[in-house]
Amino acid sequence: MDKMLSPEKWFTLYALAKRGAVYRRCNLTTGEFGIILGISQQTASRRISECAKAGLLRREHTAEGMAVQLTEKGVKYLHEVMEDLQISLAPPSDRIIIDGRVTDGLGEGAYYVEVYANRFHEALGFRPFAGTLNIRVVEDASRKAVLNMKNTPPLVVRGFSQEGRTFGDVICYRVRIQEEIEGAIVIAQRTHHDSDILEVIAPVNIRNRLGLKNNDCVQLVVIPLHQNV
Repeated sequence: MDKMLSPEKWFTLYALAKRGAVYRRCNLTTGEFGIILGISQQTASRRISECAKAGLLRREHTAEGMAVQLTEKGVKYLHEVMEDLQISLAPPSDRIIIDGRVTDGLGEGAYYVEVYANRFHEALGFRPFAGTLNIRVVEDASRKAVLNMKNTPPLVVRGFSQEGRTFGDVICYRVRIQEEIEGAIVIAQRTHHDSDILEVIAPVNIRNRLGLKNNDCVQLVVIPLHQNV
């Protein structure tokens, strides 16, 4: 989420979603809504107004009260809360496994890996090959695995300035690639990739070593931080 919602806003969206306001307009009065939330009519009215002002819901006044429906932004917040809860409530697993398919990158990987090479060496214990293997995550199970990974402690390569340019932080997660090569998923603070693309570095040319081509399946097994040496 861009910013954590206040408990009042979050519970307002939750209560409206339970009344069906995700997929249709929900008709009710502020008095009724106050009873649902266990608050006064005035407080209920204020919470609805605050959510509307934040772009989380649309409200129209009617003769009977109001018609309310969550916006795309409001629904997105609820989905993100649901994903966080799924991760938090899931039983612990020894292994986080991410499956994806090899895809082309943007042609910038080699440059940035070279720029960060010494820092990657210091943080990860290896000097990376000048380039990244780009993996597209296409299955829901692997998307959830990526979220699980991001809930584990990362290694952070701090940003720096060089020749008048500023390079941001890079988040790193150690992985085993096809159970053969140890490397790392690297997530730049500033990236042009969409969220389903993972960039992987290793001390060798991963494509050549494993004979990979575009659309080949690749499995990444996350190495927990406490197992890193």
